[in-house]
Amino acid sequence: MPRNDKFAIEVHFLTGRYVATSHNDRRAGEWPPHPARLFSALVAAWAEPEEADPEERKALEWLEGLGAPAIAASEAVPRRTVSHFVPVNDAAVISRSLQERRAAEVYEASDRVHEALAASVGEVTPAVVVLQNRLASKRNVANATGRTGKTPPSTAVAMLPEGRRKQERTFPSMVPDEPCVTYVWSNCTADAAAPALDPLLERVTRLGHSSSLVSCRVAPSPPEPTLVPVADGSGTLVRTIRRGHLAELERRFARHQGYLPRALPYTAERYQAVLESPAETLLWPDTVGEWIVFELAHDCRSFPVTRGVELASAMRAAILAHAEDPIPEEMSGHQRDGRPTLLPHMATVPIPHVASAHADGRMLGIALSVPNSMGGMSRTALHRAIGLWERTTLDDHGCRQGDMTLALGSRGQVRLRRVAGISELISLRPTVWKGPSPRWVSATPVALPRHPGSLTRGNPAVRAKAWGRAEASIRLACKHVGLPDPSEVRLSLDAWMSGARRVADFPPFRQAGRKGEPVRRQLVHASLTFHDGVCGPFMLGAGRFFGLGLMRPLAERSETPVRRGET
Repeated sequence: MPRNDKFAIEVHFLTGRYVATSHNDRRAGEWPPHPARLFSALVAAWAEPEEADPEERKALEWLEGLGAPAIAASEAVPRRTVSHFVPVNDAAVISRSLQERRAAEVYEASDRVHEALAASVGEVTPAVVVLQNRLASKRNVANATGRTGKTPPSTAVAMLPEGRRKQERTFPSMVPDEPCVTYVWSNCTADAAAPALDPLLERVTRLGHSSSLVSCRVAPSPPEPTLVPVADGSGTLVRTIRRGHLAELERRFARHQGYLPRALPYTAERYQAVLESPAETLLWPDTVGEWIVFELAHDCRSFPVTRGVELASAMRAAILAHAEDPIPEEMSGHQRDGRPTLLPHMATVPIPHVASAHADGRMLGIALSVPNSMGGMSRTALHRAIGLWERTTLDDHGCRQGDMTLALGSRGQVRLRRVAGISELISLRPTVWKGPSPRWVSATPVALPRHPGSLTRGNPAVRAKAWGRAEASIRLACKHVGLPDPSEVRLSLDAWMSGARRVADFPPFRQAGRKGEPVRRQLVHASLTFHDGVCGPFMLGAGRFFGLGLMRPLAERSETPVRRGET
């Protein structure tokens, strides 16, 4: 046993990959493995022998009482999902009506068996035996398929895999940097039943799909966690366990008996990443928080980054259209009287392909940037709006039929899909935009909150004053989102990274001024250096809620802007 103040379970992936489907997207992989899935694997290993060990049961009940664990896991990348078409189970031999009628009879017979056992306090009486035999008869469909001499040749051929209708299936998998995940329970008191978990863990051979082979053990010296539960409603939803989980699994098994459809019971917890750097040395803008990422369909990725404001406006309109009244001001950005809110609120951020050797500036997706300060009710309203929008893509059985659509008026539609887990596209991973880093460069130009005057006209002295006012405006924009004054500000009308576009390529960006008249904002690209590390993702300037001023951390200093055509 490890120290009595900490208990940990270590899972090694023997094939170097983890195969399991995300709970909310059948085409996406799950990472890291959710604690509820590990606990179900432990229960399955415990219940496999004919006589389950009572000491192991006590150990499982002790474990579920510890609640949600912290998780130590490396980053993982998804393998490209390939569709497999699997023959259905003799649908042409057993008619659908017969299947439905026989299923109803099995349900009824199974309920009668359990009622009789409950009445006899578990004793198998002659009446129970009769009901069990009747249940076995209902489960037997051989009499529907085994009649010789009457089955037409077409039906017989349909029994072969080549003659059956094929159903699409996918097996998404994740490849972690380190093929190991550790679940850590801190501040727990060791129990006498805990040592029984080690031999139980030895019998767990897979986690998720049958091809996802694992080796499990009690970890003697667990690493520091990378994901921890949070209570403020932010972060990523993870399925975990609580006291009574084992009993719930037993109740559900009593209903499905291993052959009927079933769902994994779980308790929903929100988890947040733990930064490696000490928290006291990092700076967090007020707008930093969760990114909910949507990936554009492959044939809809032709939009250049210069059309980002157009896409962002359409995305915001779609979210608010699916939100229920009254819409929280932390979503809409406006108070009930129509005035702009003074609270950090949701931003829509088109994500371009930038800062790589082959970056071309096309938009790959859109993120909803949700600040950590957003309240629980507002956060729930946002997720509900997303869920209502996603529901339009589901059929009557809850299966996804297509992508969500974003209307662009006379310019057609854009199809997109919410990313569950880690995206295959590096640019769509929030960690790429997160830092921490002392140096940040704009991927999209910053809309200055104050117009500096002409940056390109007039004599050198006039232009120098305008650039000085632009620098002061950038420093004001940093202060406005809670950042310290940068130690260095460098500005340009050209982009500072490959794939980004120069200011002249962007359409004019206008906002309502104090008197309601439209005001055109000056756009500039910025390179900022801070004394200490700054965390993101964050945006700067007057257009930050529509994707302008999107900043990206850079490890290496670029001395000159990248002009169009350069990499």
